[in-house]
Amino acid sequence: MDVTGRGDETVVEVAAPAKVNLALLVGPVRPDGFHEIFSLMLPVTLSDLVTVRATPGAALTVESRVCPGDHNLAAKMVRALEERLERGFEVAVSIHKRIPVAAGLAGGSSDAAATLIALERLFALDLPTRLRYEIAAAVGSDVPFFLWPGPQLAMGRGTVLREVELPEPLNVVIALPEVGLSTATVYRWHDDEVLDVPAFVDRSQRLVGRLPVLEHPRDLAALVENDLESCVVARHPEVAVLKQALLDAGAFVAAMSGSGSSVFGLFGSSARAQAALRAVAPAQAFYVTDLQPRSPRRPGAL
Repeated sequence: MDVTGRGDETVVEVAAPAKVNLALLVGPVRPDGFHEIFSLMLPVTLSDLVTVRATPGAALTVESRVCPGDHNLAAKMVRALEERLERGFEVAVSIHKRIPVAAGLAGGSSDAAATLIALERLFALDLPTRLRYEIAAAVGSDVPFFLWPGPQLAMGRGTVLREVELPEPLNVVIALPEVGLSTATVYRWHDDEVLDVPAFVDRSQRLVGRLPVLEHPRDLAALVENDLESCVVARHPEVAVLKQALLDAGAFVAAMSGSGSSVFGLFGSSARAQAALRAVAPAQAFYVTDLQPRSPRRPGAL
């Protein structure tokens, strides 16, 4: 994530990227109530901007056009850090939203991770890797992914991470139909239709086995799949229509991201991606790429 300080470091700005799930395999429900997943996730250049300002003597505030106040994941991040460090942080958090909500792009989780990064900078915190991971995971399943930008495999409930290398360059178009979806609702739809997932482990292993042979961005087409897509399309066929529009516009592969409703397409060139932006109108669409540089690097697997 890009971090910018101002003046005497009483204000820190952090770019909070969206993500797309190039692959999302959904397994059985775990004892903790979460689903086992296996996902190949990619951070992209579409991002929110999180600003954290030190406000000595004032209570925590979180300003956002989406879910302001204590229910925002950014506020939960501040409280989680306070609890673990047993100290208070008097700050105001402002979130300038660019990432669409209820779209499977994890903007709220990214905002929370950006808030933690800003707090570390603002208060000169030197948090151990394991501690910052544990705090992030306590706030939300997708939050740890955004602490270490770059393509990663997300396993378990999404918090077990392994860095991967993907062929470049990646030219991605994200498009949104006129429908927003709740993650919890989409997983319920999936559970109502999928009674068992006996092939989950085998499919996950096959995906891992394909990673070492990726040489060209087009090779990613063999990896792209989303177990939640069919149950969404059955209720919202406009998602499938938009996916087909991206394919018709030249995408060599397209799929729904996460729990939807956004759809992404991968293109062979920037020019083709830019042309697709016009072709998928009137849908809301963005041309993005994977984040560069991918630092700070995460030491080992978490």
